[in-house]
Amino acid sequence: MRTTVGNPRIEVVEYDPAWPVRFEREADRMRELLGENVLSIEHVGSTSVPGLAAKPIVDICPVVADTDDGERCADLLQRNGYYRSEKDRGDDWIELGRTADDGQEFNVHVRPRHSDAVTRYLLLRAYLRDHPDAREEYARVKRAAAETHPNDVSGYTREKSDIIESIVERARAEGYDPEF
Repeated sequence: MRTTVGNPRIEVVEYDPAWPVRFEREADRMRELLGENVLSIEHVGSTSVPGLAAKPIVDICPVVADTDDGERCADLLQRNGYYRSEKDRGDDWIELGRTADDGQEFNVHVRPRHSDAVTRYLLLRAYLRDHPDAREEYARVKRAAAETHPNDVSGYTREKSDIIESIVERARAEGYDPEF
């Protein structure tokens, strides 16, 4: 999703094998900036699932011990080229972003390790990586949501919520255990 002020355009594209490489480069940059303030840095979202169509924005989740570490990480990231997202809700839901020199966009979701969000990110990623049928089902829903809501990020996200919930529940039912 390349965005322009006032008119975000949601674009779902075919999987790009460069996404994991871009994630690793950005994660290395973050590790240098964040040091011991972060427990792990996870590649989450659709770009973390080989073969899955996605918006061409790499989602990264720095996992921290608690909200204090989360705020420290957010402050360090902001001092080094990241900006607070309009979606930032504070508390344990810290959202940032950055556009790299090559134009790659990153959404950064700083979360405490015991948050439901981290669990859901990891369950969704693991299940989609292991189940091509679920991956294709999710891709169809994403494409339809982008077509229905081409300029409405909230609508696009709402349109996907049922399938995400279904996949997370399938992962739990099959005994997936989020690891990081």
